[in-house]
Amino acid sequence: MKNCVNDFNMDEIEARKMIKAVDEARNHYHMHYAGFLPNDQRFKEIMIDSSMFGTEGTADYLVDAVKRRFGLE
Repeated sequence: MKNCVNDFNMDEIEARKMIKAVDEARNHYHMHYAGFLPNDQRFKEIMIDSSMFGTEGTADYLVDAVKRRFGLE
């Protein structure tokens, strides 16, 4: 939030309104072209909470998943 407030010289209330408007526009765009919202879990093939594994652990997990899926081991 501080970056938005500092970069655009706006108060926190204005920044929150702008963020909400951008999020709504992004969702509308995605719905128009993809036919579903970006956070719709029915269209997620794999979801990983990267805070569980960290950056390197998450990357290793994904590499392993791709190798298993495509028989690359």
